[in-house]
Amino acid sequence: MRNAIHRAAATATLTILVAGGLSAATRAWGVQDAQPSAKQTKETRKETQAKGNAADVDLAALDKIGETCWADLRGKRVYFAHGDLGGEIVKGVETVLQRKSEIGLQVFSYRGQEREAHRRERQGARDAEAFDRPGVFHETVGHDGEPEDKIDAFEEFLLSSHAAKVDVAILKLSCSDIGRSTDVNRVLDRYAQAVESIRKAHPKIEIVHCTAPLREPDHGAKAAVKKMVGVGPDAANANRGRYNDLLRKRFDGDTVLDIARAESRRLDGTEETVAVKGERWPALAPEYGMGSHELTEAGRVTLGRELLLSLAKCCAEAKDKKPTVTAAPTEGAQGTD
Repeated sequence: MRNAIHRAAATATLTILVAGGLSAATRAWGVQDAQPSAKQTKETRKETQAKGNAADVDLAALDKIGETCWADLRGKRVYFAHGDLGGEIVKGVETVLQRKSEIGLQVFSYRGQEREAHRRERQGARDAEAFDRPGVFHETVGHDGEPEDKIDAFEEFLLSSHAAKVDVAILKLSCSDIGRSTDVNRVLDRYAQAVESIRKAHPKIEIVHCTAPLREPDHGAKAAVKKMVGVGPDAANANRGRYNDLLRKRFDGDTVLDIARAESRRLDGTEETVAVKGERWPALAPEYGMGSHELTEAGRVTLGRELLLSLAKCCAEAKDKKPTVTAAPTEGAQGTD
């Protein structure tokens, strides 16, 4: 009974906030008082989602990579550690490789290959291991929402004997790892410490850094109130933007898989952004997905393309040139409303 009373009181409070706070919120961001409902906005975004498909993603940048580079990469062993969204990116890579069969890279589940190596050992093969052959090996590490747990797992693996044959290593955090209250400086410092430790132990391993992925913008009356008080998905996107800018600056000159940049750049070339306290930050474009773990076909292929472009920066031919990020980074908050 007491819980029911508390829920009723909370609902009444939220109603008052929405009714009384919306006009203040809309004045604060300079938007019209007539807001589309969350349902209307969701339906519109679903329509936009449906328009984006894998065939619409431009893969021309991959055609500019020479065969010498791809041939070099076909001989490398790449370790890609990720959260749930990483599996979606791997699917995108596989789709791109089907469309661009001349690239010739192979993709494996690390755990699946490890089990196969153990089977071969039991049958008498000596020193069988997952990295016996070249390819892109991927696996899920850590727990979503715990970025330092993932960083610890990434570091531990690459400091182990299993990493002796690894040429390129990538750790991708999830959007749930960087929320609105996450201490982005602490997370980045921990990641930088891990990178330094890995490079000291295995100087030959090239580490590709990843920006944190984004969420779609929040909409509707409740979203306006959330923005006013600095909570909700948009505030989290702003914090991810801060983390991403810090990462780009910290590792300036290294190869960066700029997931956030690719996710916010729509198929028509415009950029999806959210306004938070008068500043604009990148957000997930609707044609690439809705939610934290699922991408559309266009989203998967877009990020798959970006991963392959990042790997192309690691071939011997590209190393003779100055390393660059795969997409031009944003320069902090993108203006004001």
